[in-house]
This record gives sequence, structure tokens and C-alpha cells, in this order.
Amino acid sequence: MKYKLLLVIGGIWSSFSLLANDGESWNLDDCLSYASENNISILRSGLRIDEAEVNLKESKAALFPSLTFNTSQNVNFDNVADENVIYSGTYNLSAGMTLYNGGRRLNTIEQSKVSREYALWEFLTTSNNIKIQIIRQYYQLLYTRESVITNEQILATSAKELERSTELFRSGMISKVDLAQVESQYKKDNYQLVMAKTGESEALLTLKQLLQLGNDNEFEVDFPIDEQTQLPLIPGLTEVLDNALINMPEIKGASAQMRISQLEKKIAAGEWIPTISLNGSITTGHNSISSNNFGKQIGKGFNENIGITVSVPIFNNRQTKSRVERAGISIIDSELYYENIILEITNTITTIHLDAISAQSQYEASLAQLAAAEESYDLVQQKFNLGMLNAVDLLVEKNSLLSAMQDRIQAKYSALLDIKLLEFYNNIGLSD
Repeated sequence: MKYKLLLVIGGIWSSFSLLANDGESWNLDDCLSYASENNISILRSGLRIDEAEVNLKESKAALFPSLTFNTSQNVNFDNVADENVIYSGTYNLSAGMTLYNGGRRLNTIEQSKVSREYALWEFLTTSNNIKIQIIRQYYQLLYTRESVITNEQILATSAKELERSTELFRSGMISKVDLAQVESQYKKDNYQLVMAKTGESEALLTLKQLLQLGNDNEFEVDFPIDEQTQLPLIPGLTEVLDNALINMPEIKGASAQMRISQLEKKIAAGEWIPTISLNGSITTGHNSISSNNFGKQIGKGFNENIGITVSVPIFNNRQTKSRVERAGISIIDSELYYENIILEITNTITTIHLDAISAQSQYEASLAQLAAAEESYDLVQQKFNLGMLNAVDLLVEKNSLLSAMQDRIQAKYSALLDIKLLEFYNNIGLSD
């Protein structure tokens, strides 16, 4: 099948790609590409396309006649006949073809086509859901990585503060209490670095598990060096919604489901209409008591039959009517599902867009807050080094600086994630 061939080719290509990436860092595109070709959920969903293709071929084959050959070989023990053992054989070739059955065959073919289309949209939906999970986890990993870098810088600053505080204590410019507080802060900052590294390791493991990479696979993520403070532009809400509502496979799948339900009702209603069938058969045989040889018996024993059968439904214990009514309920349910999918997608994209705007505003505010906190901390640190302030004042300013740093990182990656998701929804039809 075409899809299976694509899976094999894609799997081979992905294997070569994985080997090429062995020992190298993976970016987001590498992760998405690998998952598309190797994720088990995506591959299993792709098998539904093959299954739908088989069902379509089967429904098309129902238009052609059926042909069956039957033979029976018998041994009869007859004490009355001259020969106690009589051997006989019959041979039958029969064919049948439905000429008309209320359009059920044609509607079944059309339903199989739509079911194949539905399987494709389900496959793309599964693929997109996996990709969205990977995007979220990838940016979570970037966030934890920058947190590690920030905490390393903080710990380096704490080490210098501890060294300077030790000198000030020895010179008698600060008390032992101040030195103890600075030392406690150093240990606290070291603990925060350990926790940040743990968070990074957990985020990396989760991403690796999403990609379904084994423990023996080397996996390192490319952490881009981002020194820009300007965030990417946020895609317009109207544009994203228009593109998503046209191209989202969930919506196309829901639309296909409505058509499947409508065809199911037509198929069910066709059972009320008479069925016309054409059938024919050829039968011959032989036996051991005939004076003719096998060939003559077969040649003279042909019996041909051809006929038309008309089957008129009269009463079948309400089975047809119940099937039609259930199909009608299914149509209503599929229509409601279609409307609900549109509503869910609209709400999801609208929420992400609102979060992106909010995160962007928070990021811009956090930059100003961070600049002010850094300036204030520098001034307080200078006074502390001169012995003009105690450790409490220094640590208060430092904690304010740490809070501003964390606010910046949080707002930055929240905004970047939301913008990336909006771009994904905006371009979702282009990558299918």
C-alpha cells in the first residue's frame, strides 16, 4: 500500500537522519521531524488509513459478480444394485450478481471513500497533537536551561560576595552575623542551582520520552544563544483563526464524520427498497454404474440454469426503521460535534493569543524591572563593600534582583511558546 511504502521510506530516512544527528544537538525542527516518522501513536494512526483503503476496495468489489465452484464426491454402498459400491461425483459452477439494491452498494462505496478521508484527518490530528506536546516541552527545556545559566551567574556573584564579606569581617568592617548571613545566602544560591539543573534534567528526559528515544540513544538539545531582547511579532488573531478553521484536520475530520453519518442513513433506508439479483449455474456429474466413460458423462450431464431474483422487504421486526433512526441520531450528534470542535479550537487559539499579548507585556515590564533592580543592587553592593550597609540590606536587594531575573525568564519563554503555537496553528495547513 502507498501509505505503508511511505512509512518504510520515512522510517529508513529517519534512521539515517538519526545516525547523522548522533552526537550532535537537536533543534526543534529535528525533534518534530523525528516524531513525525517514528512516534508509535502516529504510526498506529497511519494504519487506519491502510485499513480504510482495504474497506474501500472491498466495497468496490461488491459491484462485480461472484463466482463459485463446488464439487462433491460420494460412495454409495447399495446391496440391490449389481455393483455393491457406487461411486458418483457432481460439479457445479455458480455465479451471482446484484443488479439493484436501493443504491446501498454505491452509497457504501462513497461512505468508504469518506471514511478513508476521515482516517487521514485523524492521522494528521494525532500528528499535530504530538507536535504540540513536543513544542511545549521543548520551550520548557529552554526555560529550564536559561534558569540554570542564570543561577550559575547568581552563584558566581554569591561566591564573590562571600569572599568580599570574609575580607570585610577580617578587617572588622562587618560583624560575624553579617558574614553568616552572606554565607547562608551562598548555600541557598547553590541549592537553587542544583534544583535548576534537576529541573533541566527532568525536562530533557520528558522531551526524550515524548520522542520515544531509548536509553541507548545519545540526545542533546541545541540551545540557541539568544541575546536579543525583542520578541517576535505576535500573529494576528483573525488571521490565525481564519487559517486554522479552514485547515485544522480536527474540523475536516468532523466534517467527514457528518458525511459518513448521512451516508449511513441512506444505506439504512435502502433496505426498504426491493433487491434485484441475477444468478446462474452449470451442473454436471458422473457415476460408476453408467456405461459411458467419464468424459461422455460429464459432457452429456450439463444442466444450465439462469434466473432473476426479486427480494421485497415486508417486515423485519423493525430492524430497518431502527437503523434509520439511529443513523438520524448519529447525524445530529456529528453536527453538534462539528460545532463543538470549532468552538474548542476558537477558544484555544483566542486564549493562546491573549496569553501571548499578556506575556509580551510582562516581558517588556520585566526588562525595565530588571534594569532597575540591577542598578539598585549595584549601588547597595558598593555601599556594603565600603561597610556602609549590613548584610540584610544587601540580601534584600539581591532577592529583589533574583525575583526580577526569574520574572524575565518566565515571561520570555511564556511569550515565545505562545507565539510559536500561534505560528503553528497559522501554518498548520502548509505542513500537511
